[in-house]
Amino acid sequence: MLKRNLFAFICLCFALPCLAAEITVPFTKQPTLPYLISPQLSADASELSTFILNIKATQTGIARLMWANHYDPQFNQQKSIMFRVKKGDHNYYINLGNQNPNWIGWIKGLLVYPEADQVEVKNARLVPGNVFTNIISGWQEFWGPKGRDIIGSTINTIQPVNLFGQSIFVYIYWLIGLAGLFFFALKRDFNQTGKFVFLLIGLFWFFLEASSLYNNWLAVKSDWKYVGQSYRDKLVLANTGDFYPFIEFCAANLPLSAKFDLRIPPIYNDIKARYYLIPRQETSTEAEFIVVYDPGADQKIPGKFKLFKTFRKNAYLMKKGSNDNH
Repeated sequence: MLKRNLFAFICLCFALPCLAAEITVPFTKQPTLPYLISPQLSADASELSTFILNIKATQTGIARLMWANHYDPQFNQQKSIMFRVKKGDHNYYINLGNQNPNWIGWIKGLLVYPEADQVEVKNARLVPGNVFTNIISGWQEFWGPKGRDIIGSTINTIQPVNLFGQSIFVYIYWLIGLAGLFFFALKRDFNQTGKFVFLLIGLFWFFLEASSLYNNWLAVKSDWKYVGQSYRDKLVLANTGDFYPFIEFCAANLPLSAKFDLRIPPIYNDIKARYYLIPRQETSTEAEFIVVYDPGADQKIPGKFKLFKTFRKNAYLMKKGSNDNH
């Protein structure tokens, strides 16, 4: 009886965070947009550190979870986490507080940006998290996509293997050290302890190498769509929806000497538009044109700019003082 009560008490201690308030997050998708978005939220990031999703997908791929907070109300890659979505109906646990230091303040909204088209978020919750959700989240993080980390503006490096927001080597060094000391305390033999530590290092190396190879395999599967494609088709595939055809439309209608401003949400990586439209100059003070693509509610257009050319609804060019729509 005493053992049973002690076990129940330990389980209760682990589960106590789950008893705190949680928020159910509904997601909706508009037919013309490639992502799913939540309504406006008011969630304390310090209390609700874990996001649990139930996703139904028709194919395996990569998805990115983004959020907006009161410090930065826009969705962007700085405030995001990549995770792997498997084909079928599965649950995903993401410890946001540990995986990204920008999970701070009051969260105003969440956005799921999947690589595949047919993705449905059936259920999603923000919860305080506990030891069990942390373990599952850590396991998915270890085997999940690492992506690339941009250093400066031109150098792309593969991200290191992290776990709970720290380099995994921190945990490995501690485990090897403690296990080695414990083994030596039992055996009192340096030779046997050395062999044990060597085997332990080999075991950890195997898991790290397996994680790296698996991540490379995910990258190969993701990039396989580019094989055999023309240069233009690769650019179309590398961007979302009709973003690159829209850029071609802009290039055809903007003079090479034009100065333009952008109204493109950061979710589409608007820096690409600046690169694609070179030698035209992007400026916010001397712009003659404004490039508009699925703008956010906070992206206002000055009244002195009029509609110039239309690509489609919510994708068009504005020109200072112009009103030529065709």
